[in-house]
Amino acid sequence: MIQINKEDCVEIGYIQKPHGLKGEVILVFEKEYEETIEELEFLFVEVDGGLVPYRIEDEGLNFRTDESAICRLEFVDTLSKAKDMVGCKVYVFDHAVIDSGDEGIASTLIGMRIFDAKFGDIGLISRVDDFSGNLVITVDHPRAEIMIPLSDEVITSVDEEKREMHLDCPNGLIEIYLD
Repeated sequence: MIQINKEDCVEIGYIQKPHGLKGEVILVFEKEYEETIEELEFLFVEVDGGLVPYRIEDEGLNFRTDESAICRLEFVDTLSKAKDMVGCKVYVFDHAVIDSGDEGIASTLIGMRIFDAKFGDIGLISRVDDFSGNLVITVDHPRAEIMIPLSDEVITSVDEEKREMHLDCPNGLIEIYLD
């Protein structure tokens, strides 16, 4: 049997608790590994200091949030086996990690000035959130924080040199925050 070295792996999270009675577990992980986990066929669970490979069953991964998933692993088919895994750290090969680039998008957008077709200059982007693949920017307006879901339909232009983004927000979206 081949031994898996931790030096070749990255810790991505841990088994939080069992889910249901058939051996499924809740895998909690760092947000940056969501895309990596989507593509995995197997992962490594730390047991007694060593890494044990577990294959993720077909259709055995259901995301609850962008930081947790219900996971069905091969040979873990009882509540008792799932309970034995609670608290165990989970690893993947470091070469299997996919750089999602989310931090790159966030760092490019934060501080960008936002203009709306109706309201004009509404402020600077202070935060970028990714809700299951849907980017939402938070804009600091003098009267309120305004959250705007970004999509191709809303963005009319982006000037990276001037650090400006022009939007045509749906009627009522900005008014909700300013009324």
